[in-house]
Amino acid sequence: MSDDDLHGRQLLLLLTFFVSTAGLLLLIAWLSRPNWLWDGPLAAFAAAGIACYPARFLAERFGWWKRLAEPSAWTKARRERARRRAEARARANGGRLKPSRWATSLAVLRIAFFGLLALGVLAIMPVAISAGRHDEQIAKAGPAEPATVLSVREDKWSKSDEPIVEVASPRDGTAVELSGADQLDPLPEVGDRIPVVMDPDDPSNILAADADWTMHWYAYVLIIVLCLLGAGLLLMFAAG
Repeated sequence: MSDDDLHGRQLLLLLTFFVSTAGLLLLIAWLSRPNWLWDGPLAAFAAAGIACYPARFLAERFGWWKRLAEPSAWTKARRERARRRAEARARANGGRLKPSRWATSLAVLRIAFFGLLALGVLAIMPVAISAGRHDEQIAKAGPAEPATVLSVREDKWSKSDEPIVEVASPRDGTAVELSGADQLDPLPEVGDRIPVVMDPDDPSNILAADADWTMHWYAYVLIIVLCLLGAGLLLMFAAG
């Protein structure tokens, strides 16, 4: 293993830093919305991934980072017990070392379990992309229909007066919360008629026709990279 490779606890710490940084950025975006980061939350994960490089560079300057690459006392004791059991089996088999059935079964289960999880992560990739493009495809397919605004109020959890707009469904007149209302400028008033697009498969999903529903290229890249990283990590666990 080269010096550039990450060992178990180093990788775990770096993954914790990645998740914590992305979560902190999303929290800041949520508290200060509306802003571009809240509108494109996948950028927070891209920024967290980039931040991992200087974070690792700084961590390598300290001795504790190198100590993380060394096996812990518990791991050393476990390996010593395994070595003694292996030597005992070798003596019992006339010097030939044969893995126990338990160890073989565990190895097979580990490979099967993490291998299936890796396949599941890869299978999520097209599902995530399809889900991200769902509203974009609905908005493009149209047609746009007029809907009457029933109420306009502020989100009580928002610190930036983010609006919640309810419109009368063009299908049956029931009140439905409008998706993409935060992108409307100027904000409609009660009684206004605005263009909307209805999801033909879900009457509760009504989109503001004037909002931008485009799934940008960086969203595709980030989904693919995250899925490949997750699958690679699981395959590494499968390989032991």
